[in-house]
Amino acid sequence: MRVFLATLGTETNTFASFPTGLDDFRRGFWTEAGIESVPTTPWSAPAKVFRARALAAGWEVVESLHTFAEPAGRTTRSAYEHMRDRILDDAAKAGPLDAVLMFLHGAMVADGYDDCEADFVTRLRAVVGERTRIGLELDLHAHIDESLLAVSDIIVFYKSYPHIDYSERAEDLFALMARTLAGEIEPVMALFDCRTMGLFPTTRNGPMVQFTADMLAAEGKGGILSLSLNHGFPWADVPNAGAKMLAVADRDVSVAQRAADAFGRRFYGMRAEATLPFVPFAEAIARALEPGDGKPILLADTSDQTGGGAPGDTTYMVRAFIEAGIRDAVYGPLWDPLAVGICMALGVGAKVRLRIGGKFEPHSGPSLDVDADVLFLKRDAYQDQLTDERVPMGDVAVIRAAGIEILLNTRRVGVFSPTLFTHHGIALGDKRVIGLKNLYKHRDVFAPLVREQVFVATPGACPPDWTSIPFKRIPRPMWPLDADPLE
Repeated sequence: MRVFLATLGTETNTFASFPTGLDDFRRGFWTEAGIESVPTTPWSAPAKVFRARALAAGWEVVESLHTFAEPAGRTTRSAYEHMRDRILDDAAKAGPLDAVLMFLHGAMVADGYDDCEADFVTRLRAVVGERTRIGLELDLHAHIDESLLAVSDIIVFYKSYPHIDYSERAEDLFALMARTLAGEIEPVMALFDCRTMGLFPTTRNGPMVQFTADMLAAEGKGGILSLSLNHGFPWADVPNAGAKMLAVADRDVSVAQRAADAFGRRFYGMRAEATLPFVPFAEAIARALEPGDGKPILLADTSDQTGGGAPGDTTYMVRAFIEAGIRDAVYGPLWDPLAVGICMALGVGAKVRLRIGGKFEPHSGPSLDVDADVLFLKRDAYQDQLTDERVPMGDVAVIRAAGIEILLNTRRVGVFSPTLFTHHGIALGDKRVIGLKNLYKHRDVFAPLVREQVFVATPGACPPDWTSIPFKRIPRPMWPLDADPLE
């Protein structure tokens, strides 16, 4: 068997004003030397699984470009077409292929392309022909419709939010592809449109935990090969937005459709209970001022989280800490390469009048001027991922201003674990308040360290009030913009 591997993706916030160019992909994750030439990260892990399993099965592996960029605004047309065409050219030069396995995001939007994945795979199908099997792993914050199903053989989404199961889902996809090539199964797929948008964590106490467990339990029974709930990505104004339920069955599309309908309607029925609750900004600051039990309270600055395509440099929350008189606090990561450069030039122990944040785009808001002490500096810093993989942070500077330790860094990145702070000289146990620029993926690993976690509706490029977003192109009706779209 001959299998072709490639990776291409980013998550596009169409309301963010800063574009995603080729340099952003090169700075994010990029290798033309094979997937084993790079460390294991969330972006490289799926292709590493595909390659290892293929080689173990005695298959011949042909690799192309592997690249991902941090979420941001629309990808430029030239960048997308360059990467797409590079992979298509490699596929054409590869000769006859039995299978293609790719990790794509699913929510990549470029200038002139509302659905990069559907465009890319449609062109790929024309290159490799109808007999070559195409399998895709996608992030569950994706956009999907029948156009992608029509040119793919197997699609598997993450099941977990936060995303900790990308390797497991790659294993699932490879196993299904191997069985398909062996003639054991003939996958067919069906979708159910849940007409719902939002954020639906799968590890928080609530109905999504059991829903996810039931999807897994149903796989391998009654002809069902795979079940995936695509949650959708809510900060994109595209025609195929919204949550969709995908079922993959063996040979009988009616089996797939019944499963997609049943699980999709079940999810729709619990949508309000499953969605992540957000707390108004002023209420969250008031909670932070309340006496605690010795453990800090954690406030998540959700609207400026880079994982949703925000710049990561707003100062609204840290400014509110200062104005409320909150001390013994920590806040970060605040993306500010200029401020980090100044701190690096001055050195540890320096005192500096520094202007931080508020520099990149309109959603960045105002900068904040602080009198600060430089506490810690590190080049090529990293934090540990939920699965112990390293996540690069660029250069890091930790400053103290008004009793608050603020972590500044040069690479836009979210929060994956407490090592964001503890690797950089910041102790968390003696803090009163922890402020994180993040949405949700930190929740489980920070839970033992804090008395309460508050998901705060701060200003920014990723507002959690869907009714405040100026959608023009998403399908309607759509919950919660419309009360009951399926009735």
